[in-house]
Amino acid sequence: MKLPFLLVFCLGVISLPAQAPFTQKQFEFRVEKDLVYGSSVDYAGQNTELTLDLYKPIGDNNTDRPLLVMVHGGAWLAGCKENEAFFAEEFARRGYVVASVNYRKGWHKDDYVPAAINPNVFPGGNCLYAADSSELIRAIYRGQQDVKGAIRWLKARALADSTCNQAVLVGGSSAGAFLALAVGLLDRPEEKPDACYALAAAPIPAANVSNCYDYNCVTQTIQPEGTALSRPDLGPVDGDLNQNGYNAEVLGVISIFGGVPYEASSKNWIQGPDTPALYLYHQTCDGIVPFGYGKPMSTISVNCNLGFTPWHGNYPNIFGNGAIAAYLQPLLPAARLKTDFLECPAFNPALALFECVRYNDNGSYHWAHAPAQRAQLMADFFNPIITTKVNSMACLVPTKSPVGAMQLRIWPNPFNSEITLELPQAPAQETELALIDVTGNTVWSEKRKLSEGRNRIVLPESLSNGFYHLIVRGTGGVAKLVK
Repeated sequence: MKLPFLLVFCLGVISLPAQAPFTQKQFEFRVEKDLVYGSSVDYAGQNTELTLDLYKPIGDNNTDRPLLVMVHGGAWLAGCKENEAFFAEEFARRGYVVASVNYRKGWHKDDYVPAAINPNVFPGGNCLYAADSSELIRAIYRGQQDVKGAIRWLKARALADSTCNQAVLVGGSSAGAFLALAVGLLDRPEEKPDACYALAAAPIPAANVSNCYDYNCVTQTIQPEGTALSRPDLGPVDGDLNQNGYNAEVLGVISIFGGVPYEASSKNWIQGPDTPALYLYHQTCDGIVPFGYGKPMSTISVNCNLGFTPWHGNYPNIFGNGAIAAYLQPLLPAARLKTDFLECPAFNPALALFECVRYNDNGSYHWAHAPAQRAQLMADFFNPIITTKVNSMACLVPTKSPVGAMQLRIWPNPFNSEITLELPQAPAQETELALIDVTGNTVWSEKRKLSEGRNRIVLPESLSNGFYHLIVRGTGGVAKLVK
């Protein structure tokens, strides 16, 4: 009996330059939008669909692309995957496959705020009042569980994306950098924060605050009550999303003005030998995420709140990138720790009126200065780490394989008018190949005997750009690779 082996490809008519180090911008790219990698229950008990955008280089002809997972910021309330498009494009042009992910956002609010920030003065301001310090830690924990689930999902489809599922980086900006650091550092059950076990129910939020959060770039506002205020145990550090036999381990972490909660110290997140390589970017006078130790947003909340109630009081203390670097520098070799810190004058409370204007004009110094330069520094730093793994023949080592499946590798993806099929053994009988377009029409087909190893397949040059299904029918089982 002949069974189908289904793969999905994107066809682009372009030239195929030789593979170069992952530091040079040399490729065009395509984006696959809104891929669903799972669903999870959010802070108010609502089921949330989780999506990502996947950026793939075109014309690299590489079967073992490194994978970068980027996570956006927004105080664990706002933002969406599109916010990381710049860095996603920068790395895709260098030969990475990049996933920009959405994750669960939102956290419970305070039950009494004397004078909450009017959103007409500070957009979203009345969403910033946390019920207690546990809420932000729980938001970080839920988010990193989601990102780990996305990493496992992406590792499982390495064949479809031509990635090396052992050469993975995770990065993010602001709140997203907190999640990226947690993915890389929070990896043992005993490291689970106390705040992420079952807690008493959250309070009914004050009438002058809002339970708002973004979902797919659209602001949602709810009024939780009853069971929606419960705070259950959040489960294991790896979460339960996409437990498919692959792990969520990464080689490196990019933290763009990020940090870790104070419990990372008492719970000993940073072990030393198992710490991934770290690129840490921060401006030293950041007014949102402290460079050293302190509460997020405290500089702005204390000094520039326009007469409204400060909102940082119930936030947890955190260690910013500067504090993380100071701890790690004696432990990690220089090849595994890159600090990119820009000096700026600290906020002077004695001149708060003028200083608030300066911080407002400079985005609270909470932004990536010269982002193209930052991207190049990141790529240069991680290149030897990534290429060593890619060249070590350690790529595409599955934890488990589908029973009876024909383990077929096909590259490049996207591809032009030629592809290569690699098989671990030759099929016993002749194989049927067919290319199907999005309307279901067969645009090319062929019967041939495939051999063990690499088989070069030439497709018609007249094929237009677009999406195609490549059907490979032969003995050996059934497998599906979905873009």
